Amino acid sequence: MARLRVRNKILEAVGMFMLEKGKVLSKHEYDEYANEVPIGSGMALNHFGSWSRLTTTLEGTFPTLWLEIQEAMKPPPPPKPTPKPKAKPKPAAAVKAPAEKKEPKDE
Repeated sequence: MARLRVRNKILEAVGMFMLEKGKVLSKHEYDEYANEVPIGSGMALNHFGSWSRLTTTLEGTFPTLWLEIQEAMKPPPPPKPTPKPKAKPKPAAAVKAPAEKKEPKDE
């Protein structure tokens, strides 16, 4: 029973660290944060055997935490372009009918 509690504490600690970093970390990426991690990767591997088993167990045991990590991984939506203001149409020039030529009348 104690081993199960330790596994859950490891999962919770690693999951919260991943959430803080905003993505699911590979073992190599996790090891790069050696000075910041709450639990060493070696201790985690002693309990889970492989990093992929750790992440799979994290997904199954703490689904809400897993979803939060997945949401943090999504890039923010691109900003919507601001619509350009439509130019007011220029008033159409009054179209005049061509003037009729007045011919002198032969009377």
